[in-house]
Amino acid sequence: MAEKVKKQPLSAEDRQFNRNKWLFGVSGIGRDMSYQLIASFLLTYIQFGMTLSIAQFTTISLLIGVVGRIWDGINDPLMGAIIEGTHLKFGKFRPWILMGAVLTGTMIVLMFNVQSLTGWSFVVYMTVMYLLWESCFTMNDIGYWSMLASLSSKKEQRNSATMLTVVFAGIGAFIAQGGISFLYPGNVLQAFRWISIGVAAIFVLMQVIMAVFIKERPRAQMEVNEKVSVKQMWKTIKNNDQILWMTLSMLIYSVGSALLVGFAYNLYYLEIGYDGNAIVFIAIFGVFNILAQVFYPKLAQWLGRKKLQIISIIVACVGYTGIALIGWVSWFPFNLVTLSIFGILVFVGQALYYMASIINMTNCVEYNEYKRGERNEAVVSTLRPLMAKFSDAIKYGIITLVLTVSLVYGLSQNISAAETQKGVFDRMDYAQQTQYITKINQYLAEIGDGVDGWTDEQIQAFNDRLDQDEVLGGHQITVDKLNVIGQLAVMRKDGGDGEFISRVADLDANSLPQDKYELSLSFTDKQGNKINVANDNFKSESNLSMRLWLRAGVTVLPIIMLVSSLLIQHKKFIIDEKYYDMMMDEIAKRKQAEADPQ
Repeated sequence: MAEKVKKQPLSAEDRQFNRNKWLFGVSGIGRDMSYQLIASFLLTYIQFGMTLSIAQFTTISLLIGVVGRIWDGINDPLMGAIIEGTHLKFGKFRPWILMGAVLTGTMIVLMFNVQSLTGWSFVVYMTVMYLLWESCFTMNDIGYWSMLASLSSKKEQRNSATMLTVVFAGIGAFIAQGGISFLYPGNVLQAFRWISIGVAAIFVLMQVIMAVFIKERPRAQMEVNEKVSVKQMWKTIKNNDQILWMTLSMLIYSVGSALLVGFAYNLYYLEIGYDGNAIVFIAIFGVFNILAQVFYPKLAQWLGRKKLQIISIIVACVGYTGIALIGWVSWFPFNLVTLSIFGILVFVGQALYYMASIINMTNCVEYNEYKRGERNEAVVSTLRPLMAKFSDAIKYGIITLVLTVSLVYGLSQNISAAETQKGVFDRMDYAQQTQYITKINQYLAEIGDGVDGWTDEQIQAFNDRLDQDEVLGGHQITVDKLNVIGQLAVMRKDGGDGEFISRVADLDANSLPQDKYELSLSFTDKQGNKINVANDNFKSESNLSMRLWLRAGVTVLPIIMLVSSLLIQHKKFIIDEKYYDMMMDEIAKRKQAEADPQ
């Protein structure tokens, strides 16, 4: 009987690596939760939680989305150079990871918990806070991802640590996307106040545990990162046509593939309704992205990358076409089921195309070695984040343009007015609440049937009165939003969902028993009618032009950009599997000739 081969015990270095990779990987949950809060929900918080004019919204959106991303692209290499020159007893990366986490957590709490500012004061404050957040997060981000390469110099261990880090980062993103989208509708200001504190605490705690207990390898053991000057980078790009074409293709793809998620909440609220059920769509997005990643290797092996890319773009375009067509006729409704079915095609198609494209871009390193005799991995690794941030800037610009030109943003201010007043009212005591209700009804009686036919001067004069009112002043109330506020429900707070009392406009505040009350956007009245004030003043008030603009931004633009990205790679990118094998054989022959000149 054959003797069993004894399993070799792990070396001390391998045991330390296993401990490090789990500490490092798991800590990514908090990082991606905090990043998603800003990347995916800051604009949502601004649009639906604050009352801003179109000029103010456009300004803050462009400053954060475009100027912020440009600063991000400049800030990254600067931070990388600072970290590269760090020689501290606590390590090379951990000081910046820890400092960046604590400062980032602080910025997140300040961004969502200073809710008394309005108008241009809010625009200035949030822009400054965003740039500070970005700078602090970059400390952590660059330190974190730079440390990944230093965990081990062994290829298998690096791959293992990278895979684990990506998996846990995906979990963090999924938790944030699903949890936040479920919690905030109907309670934007209060929800984001507590969400920001919770996310910041999780982020900081997980990064502190990782930084304290992980063990950095001695600096002498770390691989020396290749330093690339701007001149050298430009020279490499100029002389490597494949990097150039792949960067252009990925830039176009990144913009197109991000628009559905960028417009998702406006689309969902306009077509389905203002509720917390968008979590289902987000869950589907997360699950099918993961499934696409799991099956990608077998599909790529079976079909080849080029054919798989063509099929994946066709699948995604079919999904986008379906989303474009639903909801226009009764037998093909726009609901969570139909949106999810076509969304699955989009998510799977884009995930497969992206993975194949990333491999194509990585293969440009070997192409550079084949053509010029040098690899320059750092050029590719630098181009990817710069391309991603530049595409984010373009995406923000498109979203801002569509929301403002279509007038969807202006209509969404009905929701933000209701959400803002809910936050204001819920923080008042009983005496203040009764005064608030009385004043709202006095002004509603004054405007009667509304402000149609009023001149701009009359509207401005009335708004000045509201702003100077001893009870309502400073609460972001304008005459055109009074009717929306009047439709809100007054609920008695009893530790549960609350007891419906009456709409604000139908209530005599002096008849309220002394108690604690809150406002609600969604409620069931005493006759059993289910009412959603946000839907009544957003979804129900939308018109065909708004729906067409938004649907075009969600479907037509992505189709054009995804097909353009595919055509660039199909026509200009030559490194398929056969060409790659040829390059590797030639590179191996050169190395062999250099090692054995005889």
